[in-house]
Amino acid sequence: MKSCKLCDNMIENGEKLCKSHKSAAKNLDLGYEIWRNRLDFIEREEYLKTLLEISTTGTLVKQVIMDELRE
Repeated sequence: MKSCKLCDNMIENGEKLCKSHKSAAKNLDLGYEIWRNRLDFIEREEYLKTLLEISTTGTLVKQVIMDELRE
């Protein structure tokens, strides 16, 4: 088995992220839709950078954000 590209946790075949990081990525996507609807529109990059500055943003979410911003 391979490991997650963001940590040492094992991943299922064909996946790039472990269950924890995959869940964090899903929550980021859901949160983006909420922010976009409430603010009329916000660029995804701006959304991600804003979340990085919020002290209560979780570590797993921050790891997913940093990976996405690098791409």
